[in-house]
Amino acid sequence: KETLRQALDDYEVIFFPDQKLDPNQQKEATRIFGPLLPSYTFFDHLDDDPEVEIVINDKNNPPTGTARWHADLTWSKEPPGGTSLYARAIPQDGKGNTIWASMSAAYEGLSDKMKTYLEGLEAIHSWDLLLAGRQQFLERGGDKFLEHKATNPPIPHPVIRTHPRTGKKILNVNPTFTHNIVGLPRLEGDGILQFLFTLPARPENQVRHKWHEGTLAVWDNTATQHSAVDDFFPEYRELTRVTFGGHGAPR
Repeated sequence: KETLRQALDDYEVIFFPDQKLDPNQQKEATRIFGPLLPSYTFFDHLDDDPEVEIVINDKNNPPTGTARWHADLTWSKEPPGGTSLYARAIPQDGKGNTIWASMSAAYEGLSDKMKTYLEGLEAIHSWDLLLAGRQQFLERGGDKFLEHKATNPPIPHPVIRTHPRTGKKILNVNPTFTHNIVGLPRLEGDGILQFLFTLPARPENQVRHKWHEGTLAVWDNTATQHSAVDDFFPEYRELTRVTFGGHGAPR
């Protein structure tokens, strides 16, 4: 277990090809990296299991909203420490890749003056920035939407956070959930954010994974951002997600 935890600390995303996992086995494998979290995101749960989400895309459920750079649930008081994603069925032509970007590498690529400027700043994170996300929650009913909105208000997090396990500095803003920088004039803050939002797209910060059926990917949600390539419509893709915690509130 310690070897696997260390590998995730070192590489931030790791892959296990040619696995044959049922949901309970995926949960046990994910628990190696941290305590499992009930997950309430934009995806449905498999067999009403709050710890297993199922991601299905086909002609009736086109992939939408995931082709944007993001870390999961950064609008939470304690965002997930990481996630496992298991490929149950994939497009046959090699499409539908996922790209991860190291936000510790993105931070290290900044100039010393920019690092100094950003240190101590906070930015507001909110789940309610994108129309697609609002629609998906509204489809579950108005009461569910209002409950989620009331219990998950916009929240400030540090622009630069420190990884609780590795001590690495992490760039902690993303274009899907980060709204504005606290205490800066809006024009200045937006300019800074737009620059920072370009950094995950730089090839030197990335790894691009071509999925094969039976592959389990595990990533560090604190240290990375990811984006799913939505080039496989209307082909069928099915994956299961399990989320783990343990990294605490950003600081």
